[in-house]
Amino acid sequence: MQVIDRLMPVRRTRKSQLPLPNHSAQDNKFLKKLFWYHLFLSLVYYIYSVFNRSDSHFYYEKVTNGFRGPNWFDFYGTSTTFIEWTGYPFINWFGFTYEAMMALFAFFGFLGFIYFFKFFRERIVFRNNLFGFDLLHLFFLLPNLHFWSGSFGKGSFIFLGIGLLFYGLNNIPKRYWVLIIGALITYHIRPHILLVILASSLIGFTFSTKGLGWGVKFAMIIVATVALGFIYQDVLNLVGLETDTLFTEGLNMDHRASELSKATSGLDITTMSLPLQVFTFLFRPLFFDAPGMLGIIVSFENVFLLGIALAFIFKGGILYIIKGDFAVKTAFFSFITVSIALAQISGNLGIAIRQKSQVMILFLFVIIQLYDDKKKQAFKARIRKVRRQRAEGSAKADLEPQRR
Repeated sequence: MQVIDRLMPVRRTRKSQLPLPNHSAQDNKFLKKLFWYHLFLSLVYYIYSVFNRSDSHFYYEKVTNGFRGPNWFDFYGTSTTFIEWTGYPFINWFGFTYEAMMALFAFFGFLGFIYFFKFFRERIVFRNNLFGFDLLHLFFLLPNLHFWSGSFGKGSFIFLGIGLLFYGLNNIPKRYWVLIIGALITYHIRPHILLVILASSLIGFTFSTKGLGWGVKFAMIIVATVALGFIYQDVLNLVGLETDTLFTEGLNMDHRASELSKATSGLDITTMSLPLQVFTFLFRPLFFDAPGMLGIIVSFENVFLLGIALAFIFKGGILYIIKGDFAVKTAFFSFITVSIALAQISGNLGIAIRQKSQVMILFLFVIIQLYDDKKKQAFKARIRKVRRQRAEGSAKADLEPQRR
């Protein structure tokens, strides 16, 4: 709990400042409750892993058995090997059990929630209600986010990395070290996601900075496109294709999707259009295609996500993204680019459920930022109206003596 108090200090607003809400004390209380909520869902995942052998078991066994070699840096690398490299000193030097490693990485996941919450709170000023509940708090209570970021694996660590990245991007000059740490973590787990975020931030900066000519904007878009091109090799690794067979067999994404769809939680996406693939990745299962009890539970969350996504579109969300600032554009482009890439190979709904939790929170940020900006505009309009009325009243008072 002391970690929360240090990372979320209570800020006092001065009387001279605008009378905007200050949520610091309430947010600290919420985060302390969120800690126990995250701990509970991490325990649920542990129980789930006991009956359904997960990747966390393989990570632990590889480290304890010296699968990659006897030394710590034999495990160093990106993706899976980085998780094993991170766990090596805790397991071999400090004697952490499997349960202790699960708890440690659940804590890493919770740190990700803290930094995402700090990023949200710096941008979100007003309380935005949904059925009487604070929408910001509702977003951070979505169980899928906690379930997949509460175990010994890539989910918890990359959630922390992306949280640090966006917290740092919100104030680069003062948080460059946070940005660097977040970038290093994200790169070592998912290099392609880091490149997507960096390219998206470049696009966001280009189209939200005033005074840039179209020539400069075009040049920066070219740079961003080239940067995205470097994701090529990482995408091949992601879908499990070998470079040596690429030129003889081709980039057969449909074959990879078909292989994934053979699982019990599978869904054949090879005949779907790209929009339907993205919809499936983001908002399914929806009860009628839920794979087991876990799928039914996730369906409740997906119905909620689909509802707020539709509300976002009907409230002018597309136009808002075009007019949005640097953070809005960066978050949305990162979210949609990663979603499109993963949607084409996530034929297995179980994989889709786990993968989308890494980026869905970025879309939730864009949604709540829209609601908050509308309230800011209304608040500023009220301030202007009050000032205008006061000015008119003062002018009338000055005219009274002259009339007399």
